[in-house]
Amino acid sequence: MLASREAAEAAREQGAPDASGPRRWEDIFTHLGVGVAVMAAEDSTFVAANPALARMHGQPAEALKGLRLEDLVAPESRGALPRHMAAASSKPFHEYEALHLRRDGSRFPAFVHVTSLRDATGRRVGRAATVLDITQRRQAEAERQRLLSTIEAERARLAAVLDQLPAGVLIAEAPSGRLLLGNRALESLLGHPFRPSASLADYESSHQMFTADNQPLADDAWPMARALRTGETRQAEPLQVRRPDGTTAHLLGSSAPVRDRDDHIVAGVVTLVDVTERRRAEEAAREAAQFGERLIAIVSHDLRNPLNAIQLSVTKLMHGDALQERDRKAVSRIARSGERMARMISELLDFTRSRLGGGIPIERVPGDVRAVLRQAVEELEAAWPERSLTLSVGPGRYDGAWDAGRLLQVVSNLGGNALQYSPPDSPVRFTLSDADAHVVLEVQNGGEPIPPDMLPRLFDPFRRGAGSNTHGGLGLGLYIVEQVVKGHGGRIEVRSRASEGTVFRVLLPREQAQPATPPAQ
Repeated sequence: MLASREAAEAAREQGAPDASGPRRWEDIFTHLGVGVAVMAAEDSTFVAANPALARMHGQPAEALKGLRLEDLVAPESRGALPRHMAAASSKPFHEYEALHLRRDGSRFPAFVHVTSLRDATGRRVGRAATVLDITQRRQAEAERQRLLSTIEAERARLAAVLDQLPAGVLIAEAPSGRLLLGNRALESLLGHPFRPSASLADYESSHQMFTADNQPLADDAWPMARALRTGETRQAEPLQVRRPDGTTAHLLGSSAPVRDRDDHIVAGVVTLVDVTERRRAEEAAREAAQFGERLIAIVSHDLRNPLNAIQLSVTKLMHGDALQERDRKAVSRIARSGERMARMISELLDFTRSRLGGGIPIERVPGDVRAVLRQAVEELEAAWPERSLTLSVGPGRYDGAWDAGRLLQVVSNLGGNALQYSPPDSPVRFTLSDADAHVVLEVQNGGEPIPPDMLPRLFDPFRRGAGSNTHGGLGLGLYIVEQVVKGHGGRIEVRSRASEGTVFRVLLPREQAQPATPPAQ
């Protein structure tokens, strides 16, 4: 380039026309943003340096002439410079990084490219060096490394947290389904180490997953596949997994997509909770309950035959004339005990029937509920002759469709409960009223109110009151009352205050609710 400039100057002196080529190269040299220096072949001193190199080092361009490249390098980087210059002499070009020095003593990292300049015979006639300030690149690289370190630290923290979770966690990227992470609990659930899969199609070979009813999951039915492909979110989905050792684990799987700011699915997350032991415990408890209920049903049914024989014999003795007064009292006690046993057996049968058969069966037929109420009160008066019972029926109509036998059981149980848990001198009141589509029965007794904490559990089976004035029983009376009332489509309420005593309120619809009419085809 220098030779071209000298030739151009000589041509101008001789009056030759100006050549655009040499001047264009000189303009590039002058305005280039990269620092450029031309060095002599003998001692590598600078023959020329462009303004960019001068600005980079904080010196005028003319001040760089006669300097050597090592004069621009910081002392801590000069030790490696001879090796780089030797490499530049033996190769067409050589590149390296070094710390350069500004005039004010500050340093900056530079990327240096040294090229040997040779003539047509191959003899080296000089060197050219380009110097690029890579401060920003170094800062960007440092920031990149810092971000990578931060990401790696966050990933390590996430992995540590996930490994401590009792639930198995699986994370996959979208849309490929490539598995990115699986925690320690997942490996325990699956029975083998976590196996990264490249796509959704690899899942079946890695994990033998089945539905709750033991059907193999298709590729598009996997929780992760649905989360990645359709964005579906599921909670506590029952699943089964077959382990390599042949055992089966029952799981609850929850899946959800992970979306970016633009609402695009970028990943999917699946959590799996092992409920195998809970399922076994529930199954064992269910089998035990069913066995107990079946046993009660069988025993209750088989007890009726000998009890019926006892009651028939007692009735025959009671109506005979051969009994003396002392024996008649003993037979009367047998009769009362037999009736109580028959009532307990009936309650057990009703309980097992409601638990095993989906509720106590109700057979509704047209009738007047007042007749049922009067019959029940009369029977209670006969059984409790020393107690005061009152019956009040309001004006209105009381016809409807009822199961009279079951309603008789409701009134008898509520009345017996009221008599059992009230003072002997306290009356028990029965009130019947008309409420348009319903009839309302209230049974009220005095005495101490029911504790508030007992009210929510009052209708639970086998629950008995704490009063001392009890006649025994299984604690099924109120449970059966509630089941019969529900079987009629009604409801039962209870309130208990010191000011008014305890009131059970039964609302019974007159007619059975009709099923909804299906839409026309």
